[in-house]
Amino acid sequence: MPKLRFKAADTFCRKSGRNGLSILAVFISVVNSSYAVNSEPMLLARAGDLASMSLESLMNIDVVSVSKHSEPLQQSAAAVFVLEGSTIVRSGVKSIPEALRLIPGVQVARLDSHSWAITARGFNSTLADKLEVLMDGRSLYTPLYSGVFWDSQDTLLDDVARIEVIRGPGAALWGANAVNGVVNIVTKSAAETQGSFHQVGGGSEFKGFGAWRYGGEVGDLGHYRVYAKTTHYNAQETPGAGDAQDAGKHNQLGFRSDLKLSDSDTLTLQGDYYTGAIQSPATSKDELASGYNVISRWKRRYDESSDTEIQFIYDQTSRDNRFNFAEDRNTYDLDIKHRFAVGERQSFVLGGGYHVTDDDITNLEPSNTKFTPLKRRDQTLDIFVQDQIVLIPDTLQLTLGAKYERNDYTGEEFQPSVRFGYILDDRNTFWGAVSRAVRIPNRLDHTIDFFGGVIVGDEDFESEELLAYELGYRAIFKPTLSADLAVFYNEYDKLRGVSDDLAQPQTLPVRIVNAGSGTSQGVELVMRWEPLQAVKILGSYTYFDMDVAAYAGSRDTSIAQNDESDPNSQVSLQLDWDIGDKWSLQTRARWVGGLDGVAVDSYSALDISAIWRLSRDIDFTLIGSNLLDPQHAEFSGGNEISRSLNGQFTWHF
Repeated sequence: MPKLRFKAADTFCRKSGRNGLSILAVFISVVNSSYAVNSEPMLLARAGDLASMSLESLMNIDVVSVSKHSEPLQQSAAAVFVLEGSTIVRSGVKSIPEALRLIPGVQVARLDSHSWAITARGFNSTLADKLEVLMDGRSLYTPLYSGVFWDSQDTLLDDVARIEVIRGPGAALWGANAVNGVVNIVTKSAAETQGSFHQVGGGSEFKGFGAWRYGGEVGDLGHYRVYAKTTHYNAQETPGAGDAQDAGKHNQLGFRSDLKLSDSDTLTLQGDYYTGAIQSPATSKDELASGYNVISRWKRRYDESSDTEIQFIYDQTSRDNRFNFAEDRNTYDLDIKHRFAVGERQSFVLGGGYHVTDDDITNLEPSNTKFTPLKRRDQTLDIFVQDQIVLIPDTLQLTLGAKYERNDYTGEEFQPSVRFGYILDDRNTFWGAVSRAVRIPNRLDHTIDFFGGVIVGDEDFESEELLAYELGYRAIFKPTLSADLAVFYNEYDKLRGVSDDLAQPQTLPVRIVNAGSGTSQGVELVMRWEPLQAVKILGSYTYFDMDVAAYAGSRDTSIAQNDESDPNSQVSLQLDWDIGDKWSLQTRARWVGGLDGVAVDSYSALDISAIWRLSRDIDFTLIGSNLLDPQHAEFSGGNEISRSLNGQFTWHF
C-alpha cells in the first residue's frame, strides 16, 4: 500500500507542477479541495478622470509600503508599482486576484472559478508562500501553510484607494514571508465614501452579484461607512469542455469609521464578516469558509516628520473542506510604530509587534492527512528599525533597515536590508538594494502526516533563506513618457524538499526537510505613455529565469520542479481612454509564456470594459474577459478558464 500511495502521489505531483515541492501538490489535493485539481463630468471624475492626473503626478504618488511612511514613488528605492482605485473601478474586475492582474510583474494564474496561483519573482503555486499580502495593515496569510486562501479575501473594490506592490523582499519592515514581494491593499477613508452606492450585475461568469454601501457623518467627530456584497460564481470548464462543478458563492459585509479625537489624534475602527461555499467534485459537498476581523488603529501626529501609531487586530477564520480537515483559527496582532527625525538629514522609523495565533484542527480523514497536535499556539515577537540618511541633499539617500523576530518554530531570525537612491534630477532616479529575508516554517512543514505516516513533517525544518540584489532606474523622459526598470538576482538556500525520492523511496518515513538551493534572475520593465490627454497606455515586459536543485547527494527530485511553475516571459498592454463625457474604454491584452515542463501552453488574452454613463448618477459597464479564445488553461492541474461577458449597473446618491 505505501508503494501505491507513493506512486499515486508522485505521479500527481509531476503532472500538476503547481509547486517546486511535490508534497505541496499533495497538500493541494488532500487538504483543500477548493485549491485542488478537481476542483457625465461628475460621474467621469467618480470613475477616475484620466485628464485630472498627469503622468508626472502618477509617478510621484506617495507610497507607504517601501518605508512604512509616505514618500514619492519616483524616489522610492524599490521595484514598486501603485494600482489606483480608479483603475480598478474602470476595469470592472470583481475580485482582488483579478485586480492583481493589472499590476506589471506579478504572476497571476487562475485555476478555476475561485482558486488562484499568485506570486512575484518565482515559486508560484496555489500554496505560494513567499508573498506577504496585507489589507489595511492586516496580514492575509495563513500560518497553516504561509500562503493566502484567495477565495476568502474580499472587500468592496470601489472602496479600494490603491494597491501597492513591492516586487522583491520587504522583510526588514514587514517581516518573515515577505521574501519575494509585498502586496499592500489600502482602502479609502470613510470621508471619501459618503452617500449611497449600489451595484448589481451578472453574466456568463457570474450567476449574479450585488453590492451596497452607505456613508455618513458621526456628528463633529468624523465619518463612517457600512457595506454589504454578494457574489455567485458560475462553474468553469474542464479540459474536456465539460462543467467543472466548481461554482461558488461569497457573502461579505463590513464597516469603517474614521474619527478625529483632537487636532493631533485620529482613531480608525473597521471590520468585516464573510461566509463562502464552493462546490467540490471530490466530495459532492460544498467546502465552507467563514470569518470576521476587527481593526483598531490610533495615530498621533506631532509634526510633519514625527508621529506614533498603535494598531490592534483580531482575526477569526474557519474552513471545512468536508473531505479531510477543518480548521478554526484565532489571531491577535499588536503593532506599534514611531517615526521621528534627527537633525535635518536623518529620519527614523522604529516599531515592534506581538503576534499570537491559535488553531484548532479536526482531522476528518486521518489515514490521508493528519495534523499533530490538533491544537497549537504560535507566538511571534518582532522589533524593527529603519534609518533614512540624506548623504547629499536632494541627490543621494541611504536607507538602513533591519527586523529581529522571535518565533516558536526556529527561534531568532534577523532580516536586514541596505537601500540607496541616487536622484539625478526631478525626472531621473537610480536605486539599488541588498536584502536578506526568510520564510519561516508552518504547520505543513512541522506537524503534517500524510498517508498514515508515509510522509511526515519535521520539527527540525529550518527557515528558507533569500539573499537578494536589486538595481533600478526610473525616468520621466518627457511629460507624456516614463519608464521604470528593475533587474534582480536572488540566491536561495534551505529550500523545502523531501528526504527521499517519492517515486522510489528507500527509507520511510519520507520527511519534509531543507533539501536544496538555487538562484533566480530577471528583468522588469514598465512604460507609461500619454499620446493624448484622454488616453493613457501602460505597457510592461517581465523576463524571469530560475535554476534550483537539491543538495549534492540528496535523493529529492521535487525541488527542480520549481523551475516549471513560472513563465520565462510575460508581456502586457493596457489602454485607458475617455471617449467624451459619456463613454470610457479600458482594454487589457497580455501574453504569458508557457510552462513547458508541465504541459501548459503559452496563451494570449484580451479583456475589455466599456463604461456608458446613462445619467449623472447611473452608469452601465460591459466587461468581456478572455475574448481571444473560448477557453484556455493558465496553470498546471487547473480547469479551462472560459471566455465570459458580464454587465453591471452602478448608481450613486
